[in-house]
Amino acid sequence: MFSLIFSPLARGTLNTVENMRYRFIDRILTLDWNKEIIISKATTVSEDFYAEHFDGFPVLPGALQIEAMAQACGALIEICSQYQVFSILLMVEKMKFRKLIHPGDQMIIHAAVLSETEEAVQFNTRVLVGDQLMTSGTLLTGKINVKDDQGSYADTFVNLEKYYRFPLRDTIFHHKPLDLG
Repeated sequence: MFSLIFSPLARGTLNTVENMRYRFIDRILTLDWNKEIIISKATTVSEDFYAEHFDGFPVLPGALQIEAMAQACGALIEICSQYQVFSILLMVEKMKFRKLIHPGDQMIIHAAVLSETEEAVQFNTRVLVGDQLMTSGTLLTGKINVKDDQGSYADTFVNLEKYYRFPLRDTIFHHKPLDLG
């Protein structure tokens, strides 16, 4: 297990990243190769979803809490596959929203692999603020191969590396990558 510290993410260059409205990864705190990722996200009152949810009593919408957990799952899949795979959310199971998340809260998002096949990964996920469990549940994500028609990952890899704003191939790829067949 090791820690990575990332600067806040800027708009990426992949089409899927450019179109993503909300980004919920400020830092990757811990990455346990192919097993678990822990990320942080500081929420601020300036984020537009707080303006209308709810007027005078801002709380982070449950759907965006699920999105934050899904982004953590996706980061683990992308990094550990050496950017040969990205993920899409397929299913949300047993999600419990225990407490409200407000502007200024520092979310710590855990995603741990429960099971994996060639097509999908099931994660146990949870969101904490301080030591308080806010949200938890199980997510199923599909794995999408990003190899282009010529069999090259190079462009996608470079774009994802820019998205994470960290020279990942110099620091991470000494680990054994997933065998994706």
